[in-house]
Amino acid sequence: MLHQIQESQKDQYNQFIAANSSGSFLQSYEWGQWQKSLGREVFRFFIKDNIGNIAAALQLIKMPLPFGRYYIYAPYGPAIEDNHEIHITDYVKALKEKFPYAVFIRIEPKEEFVILDPKSLVKSSNIQPAKTLLIDLEKSEEQLLANMHNKTRYNIKVAQKHGVEVKEELEISVGHGLYFKEAINLICDTAKRQGFTTYSFNYYENLIDFFILNQESQVKTHLYKAIYSAGGGSSSGGQNQLLATALMVDFGKTRTFLFGGSGQFHKNVMAPYLMHWQAMLDAKAAGYKIYDFWGIETSSGETPGFVRFKLGFGGQEKNYAGAYDAVLNKFFYKTYSLLRNINKIFRNNF
Repeated sequence: MLHQIQESQKDQYNQFIAANSSGSFLQSYEWGQWQKSLGREVFRFFIKDNIGNIAAALQLIKMPLPFGRYYIYAPYGPAIEDNHEIHITDYVKALKEKFPYAVFIRIEPKEEFVILDPKSLVKSSNIQPAKTLLIDLEKSEEQLLANMHNKTRYNIKVAQKHGVEVKEELEISVGHGLYFKEAINLICDTAKRQGFTTYSFNYYENLIDFFILNQESQVKTHLYKAIYSAGGGSSSGGQNQLLATALMVDFGKTRTFLFGGSGQFHKNVMAPYLMHWQAMLDAKAAGYKIYDFWGIETSSGETPGFVRFKLGFGGQEKNYAGAYDAVLNKFFYKTYSLLRNINKIFRNNF
């Protein structure tokens, strides 16, 4: 059954999340603390089986809705113990009792699960990527390169030949280190250029600061930057130009590429390819086992350039179970769904 986590159980909770393949940094204790810093309430539970063993763990975030309503959300949760089958419907009932005033409870587990009562859960729109690309870092460098598309291997060499330099530094200092502000602006500008919803500059800055200042955090952030000496007199900015950046998150056995950006100039030097290759090598050297490219699909089902870029690195495509809603208030849930669909229509057509 459900057992609420106390702060004294933080390490035990994190160890469970990190040890199982369905775990994610989004379910880590520290990510919950980050959500709290944004003003949200966070709830954590162990789910135990009939003999008292921990079968799953779950972190829930209280998300606001219009008219003073809210829903409860588990990003990539619950995390289920490997090779353990849980009947999630039973735990949904327990969650409904704990959050009777929520409009709905949204779970979004990575692994497929058993639904004993199909009417208890409604398939919903995914918030997190439902399909990703995982690179096995336990393979040798030679194997990793061999698994790549030949064009990707070639582009890594092109970037090396052009002298692209990859730097990874994050410090609490004036300006946060080399090209910090430019890197965040590049992430924001790239998302806007590609038509994706993005966060503000302050969000990224505060996110990075939060995890750097928390030295004991088991979640680590890294900001990679690919820099190119373009030569003097260039109309695109002269020497030492930032061409690409990537925000990485490390937790458990996995390094995740969370946000990235690339510039419009000097695309011929293929800077993003070398940047990701270096990030993989660094993660491998640090003992991480998986490099997660964080999503290789769009809601339209198309395969845009950023997806083709990721697929070029080889690896294993992984499908997740997706999002499901346990509806507590049918009237407000129908209203929420209607407003969400209207917003989607306007966003796609105007």
